[in-house]
Amino acid sequence: MDRWFDGVYLVGRYNWLQTGVWLLAHNGEAAVLEQPPTNIAGIGFGPDPAADVERAAAQLGVRVRFLLCTHTHADHFSTRTFDALRERFPSAEPVLQSGFHKLTDSRPGVRYFDHACELSVGGEPLHLVHAPKHSWTDTVVLFRGAACTGDWELNTVRTVNESVPVPARIQSCERLIWFVRQTGYRVHRVYSVHANDRREGVDFPALIADTRTDRKLW
Repeated sequence: MDRWFDGVYLVGRYNWLQTGVWLLAHNGEAAVLEQPPTNIAGIGFGPDPAADVERAAAQLGVRVRFLLCTHTHADHFSTRTFDALRERFPSAEPVLQSGFHKLTDSRPGVRYFDHACELSVGGEPLHLVHAPKHSWTDTVVLFRGAACTGDWELNTVRTVNESVPVPARIQSCERLIWFVRQTGYRVHRVYSVHANDRREGVDFPALIADTRTDRKLW
């Protein structure tokens, strides 16, 4: 387990795309962010994310209250991992964007949201904002001044996955800018869910505004 920011811990990276699993922790409580397969085929070889989360939570001495995920792509959400996490943390509530319903099927006890959702982890607000860019279910997670942008490509409106049209991507940028300005929530750190982008001292509205620019990806 690797502590990235205050209350933000990287439990591990899984499958050959190295999808990160995170614990967002404060005051004896935590949320799990991301529920990937051990590999894309979902066969189950390799480290067990649910078991690793259980060990990390015990190490931190926290009670897992929520199970979260940034989007529905196969390297990020596995029903096998979802079920394993629920078995290990039966009192934890899954909170997912409504687009997950097609994957979770008729499983009971899942809370779905459409546009935004505010949770509390140990008295600390945790915000989920639906902002499609890389996928239609993209959820940006804000906790303790840090934003997990999932698989968003920053500083460009372009994306490796073209399923979300450009006007919708721009609208998502506008939604994030509006959200932080309306709520007064200050984001000064940004990280990708794959743990391959980590930024501190960020002017978040300026970064997201710049992400509306049409630039080459690389």
